[in-house]
Amino acid sequence: MLQTYTLFFLLPFATTLALAQQPYGGSKWIDSKIGITLGGDIEMPHGLDYQYLLSTAENSTFDDSNLPFSDGELTRMDCDNPTFRFTLNLSPAAFPTTEWQFSWLAIDGRIDMVRYEIDENDPRGWQYLEVSATNKESAFEVFFLKKSQTRSLIFYGGIGTNLGYSHGGKVKVKGYLRDNSATDEPAAGREVDLTFNQKNSINQRLFLQAGMGVRFLKRMEAGFDLRKGLGYRASFDGPFNFTILKRSIGLNLRYNFL
Repeated sequence: MLQTYTLFFLLPFATTLALAQQPYGGSKWIDSKIGITLGGDIEMPHGLDYQYLLSTAENSTFDDSNLPFSDGELTRMDCDNPTFRFTLNLSPAAFPTTEWQFSWLAIDGRIDMVRYEIDENDPRGWQYLEVSATNKESAFEVFFLKKSQTRSLIFYGGIGTNLGYSHGGKVKVKGYLRDNSATDEPAAGREVDLTFNQKNSINQRLFLQAGMGVRFLKRMEAGFDLRKGLGYRASFDGPFNFTILKRSIGLNLRYNFL
């Protein structure tokens, strides 16, 4: 399965690189820019819950087989990814209203977290469980964009894909749990505070992108990008889950060489 989805998401990479190498008459590129983009993504694995996050931990010793929490007791969920991109944009001479964008993406401090809580008025007594996974990701991205330009404004829209590697992750388990003995009063509780290494993973995404830029000082451009898309996250010797890129926002600054 992983090989099939990898080939599917790599197809835009192959198409992009092949088109970028096509020989055009005269100068191959009429525009080239480098820049940086700072932003944040909200990307959610499908079926995000404590079982999924615990399944990404290496050699977990935490027994989750008899936990009392249901989906209705999920009180908080967090899927934030702070992002940094270094970008190279090229416009081919044969298609001046299009642009190829190549990016190196760095995510330092991704977090996926869920929290479950049972109310103190529940006969089982107050309990909570919080499971979080943090890691880093490095990825290569390719975008194909159409652009429309006025004197100082540039509007972009197109499609992109990326391939990333997540590493250096930790899975943390915190909570207050009671045993499951049958009594008239809530059972005695225990604190839980455990940390495990997380399995590395491959991440791929296919997304739509739109944005706007403002030209100033002849060669400078400042703007923003918006993205939404789908993908998957495949852990080595671990789970395979589809992901939804619910929102990706980036503020960029670019320098135009031509």
